[in-house]
Amino acid sequence: MDRNILLLAICTYVVIIVFGNLINKYLRMPWMFTVVMFGIFLAAFGLFQETFQSSNFLFLSKIGMLFFLFTIGVDLELEKIRQMGRYIILGDILLTLTEGLLLGLLFFFVYPNFVNHSFLVAVIAGVAFGTVGEVILLAILKEFGLEHTKFGQLALGIGVFDDIFEIGALALIIALPSFAKDGAIAASWISSIKLLVILVCIVLVTFLFSKAGKLVKKYLEKIDSNSFIIPFLIFLIIFSFFYFSSMQFENMSVIAAIFSGLAVQQFLPEKFVSQYKKPIYFIGNMFLGPFFFLSLGSKISFASLLDFPILIISIIAISLIVRVSLSYLLFQKILGKKQSAVLGVGLCAKFSTSVVSENLLFTSGLIAAPLYSAIMAAFILMKPIIIGVFSTSVASIKDQVK
Repeated sequence: MDRNILLLAICTYVVIIVFGNLINKYLRMPWMFTVVMFGIFLAAFGLFQETFQSSNFLFLSKIGMLFFLFTIGVDLELEKIRQMGRYIILGDILLTLTEGLLLGLLFFFVYPNFVNHSFLVAVIAGVAFGTVGEVILLAILKEFGLEHTKFGQLALGIGVFDDIFEIGALALIIALPSFAKDGAIAASWISSIKLLVILVCIVLVTFLFSKAGKLVKKYLEKIDSNSFIIPFLIFLIIFSFFYFSSMQFENMSVIAAIFSGLAVQQFLPEKFVSQYKKPIYFIGNMFLGPFFFLSLGSKISFASLLDFPILIISIIAISLIVRVSLSYLLFQKILGKKQSAVLGVGLCAKFSTSVVSENLLFTSGLIAAPLYSAIMAAFILMKPIIIGVFSTSVASIKDQVK
């Protein structure tokens, strides 16, 4: 391995331990924001630029991204999704599409060069930004003991459904480069059909794992909990999904990573999923995760942040206004006026699979560096605002929530 990668890793871990601990303690922000900001700092001063472009670093960041998505798949609660009412499904679709459309209009009409003069790309970039980071919501709701209330279940249900919504956005993003090539309409349609077939196959294989799990779980239960077979079986499933999904389209492994988490969750007995979840999270998030979040930060243009502050402010303003106002209109009958407005603030929490979508749009050349930088800056700036306001507001309504 490149020695510079080892040095970069050492510096990154020091930053996480020192500054990540501080922002987590006082701002309640996840440590990965520290890594993104560290990546921006390194890129601004031209440090480790060759390392960021090296094949070893790119491989580690790609694997880090895939394991990050795998952990989301493992945590998806399919039973909760099946039980969702019309408020969660229709509410989430309306919230995400409205925010995405308004952001898309901003990008297309005010900054057309940033989206290749494509309205479709502009809207997809907006929709990708609009998805909710339910991990942060869960942490705050748990702190106040509200995760099982109607208020908490509605918030988390929308966050969980967002992950399913995001899979569709990822599929569109992967297909878009085929249509971006002039004079290749027929080839584009063939590529899109192939992509759709692969997506259907991924879903089908996941479904088969789910059905097979019902048959083999009773036999797998008999395996000793400390047996080496189970962890190797988990990694066999993970890397099989990664490999076979990327044979035609490299980026299809992004979607396969989420479904591999679902397959493991459905195939293995719950005791094994619970036992090995933390070790896999350690590998994926603590070891490989920093490389992925460093790569996100290293792509952000600091000059663009200084040149386009209005774009950043506009993204944040549209997101806040749409989420709070629509949440108030949609949910006031079942939650009340104050709780529905507070819910809208919580639903502005971002930075889940959305960062992967925006990263794919940028690396595919569909959006320009200034827009990618502005979107990532909006993610970062919104986090302390939303966490602070949402936590304070939840504390004020805690006794009224049922």
